[in-house]
Amino acid sequence: MTALLTVTGTLVVRERIDLPAGAVATVKVVDAEGEVHGAAAFDVEMTPVDWAVTIDPQLVADPDRLLVWAMLRTGVGVWGTPELAPVSAAGNATETVLERVDGD
Repeated sequence: MTALLTVTGTLVVRERIDLPAGAVATVKVVDAEGEVHGAAAFDVEMTPVDWAVTIDPQLVADPDRLLVWAMLRTGVGVWGTPELAPVSAAGNATETVLERVDGD
């Protein structure tokens, strides 16, 4: 049996903001074709915030080419990844920088 792969990283918002209660982050681990292999949603009180998503590496054609998509929804705006962030061979996506994606 193959061990599960845990992909980890940190979400960072470029802007300096105070997050209101109810902020939610969503992180998806996808392959180069955009297929989602794992995801997590969690409450966020402040950034930076660490995250982890566990996936079954047997379902991934090329585990060395995984990417991360992330979004942070708050009562004062939405932030997301401008581009998919690569995951390192060790499963660590390191720092994923989020930029404002709404017009507020």
